Amino acid sequence: MPYLTQFCTSIRPEPDLTVSEWSDRHRILDQAGASEPGKWRTGRTPYLREIMDCLSATRPESVVVFMKGAQIGATESGNNWLGYVIHHAPGPMLYVMPTVDAAKRASKQRIAPMIDSIPEIREKVATPRARDTGNTLFQKDYPGGTLILTGANSAVGLRSIPARFLFLDEVDSYPMDLEGEGSPIQLAIRRTATYKRNRKVFMVSTPTIRGLSIIEDYYSESDQRRFFVPCPDCGEFQTIEWKRITWPEGDPDSAAMTCEHCGVLIPETQKTNLLNNGEWRATGEGRHTGFHLSSLYSPAGWYSWADAANDFLAAKRSGIEQLKTWINTVLGESFEEQGEQADPNELIMRREEYPDDLPILWRTVGVDVQKDRLELELVGWGEGEESWGLEYVILPGDTAQQPVWDSLTETLAAMKPDAVAVDSGYNTQFVYSWVERKRYAWAIKGVAGAGLPLIEDLQRRIRRLRKKRQRAVTPEPIGVDQGKTIIYSRIGISEPGPGFMHFPLSADYDDEYMAQLTAEKLVTRYHRGRPKQEWVQTRPRNEALDCRVYALAALRLLNPKQPSAKPEPAKPKPAPFPPEKQKIGPKRQPTGGAWL
Repeated sequence: MPYLTQFCTSIRPEPDLTVSEWSDRHRILDQAGASEPGKWRTGRTPYLREIMDCLSATRPESVVVFMKGAQIGATESGNNWLGYVIHHAPGPMLYVMPTVDAAKRASKQRIAPMIDSIPEIREKVATPRARDTGNTLFQKDYPGGTLILTGANSAVGLRSIPARFLFLDEVDSYPMDLEGEGSPIQLAIRRTATYKRNRKVFMVSTPTIRGLSIIEDYYSESDQRRFFVPCPDCGEFQTIEWKRITWPEGDPDSAAMTCEHCGVLIPETQKTNLLNNGEWRATGEGRHTGFHLSSLYSPAGWYSWADAANDFLAAKRSGIEQLKTWINTVLGESFEEQGEQADPNELIMRREEYPDDLPILWRTVGVDVQKDRLELELVGWGEGEESWGLEYVILPGDTAQQPVWDSLTETLAAMKPDAVAVDSGYNTQFVYSWVERKRYAWAIKGVAGAGLPLIEDLQRRIRRLRKKRQRAVTPEPIGVDQGKTIIYSRIGISEPGPGFMHFPLSADYDDEYMAQLTAEKLVTRYHRGRPKQEWVQTRPRNEALDCRVYALAALRLLNPKQPSAKPEPAKPKPAPFPPEKQKIGPKRQPTGGAWL
């Protein structure tokens, strides 16, 4: 009998109801996960209506692409679609997040609360039981279908079931190649082949780097719809773009939009009226439906033009990395990497005589290990990671013998750094042996790959180190590609301030040092038809670049809470982690002196 019921449900004609209509009737936003809990109102975010309705069972669109900024309700629109499928248009559905861990969080924090808050869905999804496979973290069964949640890093998860409905969230964070099987997006789309005539694929993401952004590629192949709003003065339609957001000098809180047709200033108070009267218009011709929306459209009370202006000014002060994040998450646009290879001659001309009172808050050392020498750089760091090269030292000697490591200890005792990062890719056991006896030293292992962070976030490091506590030393994985990108972007900063790199007039920082610091360039190669950016050397030696990346990694591992002024010399040096976190790593006993 249950099988007959499920069969009848699956062949029943689908109702003439759109996703937005279903959402307004049934969706309840959970208090724990929403800034405005309670009944869903599409009128609060009118730009989402057309996007959701394209996902309705009676609409012809097969693939819907949404390239967007933050704080505009994109993920909730996808969850509305999920609820609509379970309740009104049942069928097998695959929900793919960047990682399995992200899928687990989405299941706990978004999907489960949504199911519990809507009686019509709650009665369709199996009650969660310890031994019931019908309602687990990664699987939700309902009459006529099943929802599978998985990560783009799991080939097994992407091969789980045929799927009529496919929700691909934050695709720019997906791996480019999954276990040698190709793009996880293509693996997932293959699961819809059985339903090619009536499938729905919803692809959502904030873009990342131009030329590598997956969502931007798919959007460029779409009809490229943008949301046009009418000027309240002249009535002409236009998009809300950053180039039209202006404010009086020194007063970003007064940010307003200038009409491109009549020049009148449109204040933030008019945004609700703009959105209510806006409409989507295609700006291109493509094989599927695509939408682009920046955070400048975020409704009143969520994210204002003043917020965008203040965040923009803060990002400019903080450097290229923060500006890139702002462009990605606020404008919903990809960031074009600049300065693929730096000019060493410009850095030679930038050397300076240091004053006696440098505003240095922290001192770190990066150590590169070669067969016949150790190379290390002492770097001073100020507010906003403004940096001063202080010393560059080469210690000759066989790194498979103890004397050169004793020399390193003596050198660091004179330098008195707050943290040291030592490359463990060569003569690993000697590195581990040396690091084990040093309180603020880390063994690091460089890991290449676009998208890998310079260092892991603290919670992930805690979990990893607890699992490997039996080891005397656990190396820290360092995303060297991101480290080099950071260094090269900072080389391009021309004015002292956050991120600026200072170099002294000393013999340590000669032509050879500058040539090594700029010894790599970023090139784009193609792998399985997809562009991939890689760092390649343009000369044999690049130790100076490696040392600077390691010194930056040491600062990030130290995780200092930077004060507004240089700490008093008499005060003890702060620990690299808060007191409650200090025992997470390898058990090291202080020797009574920082480096002796």
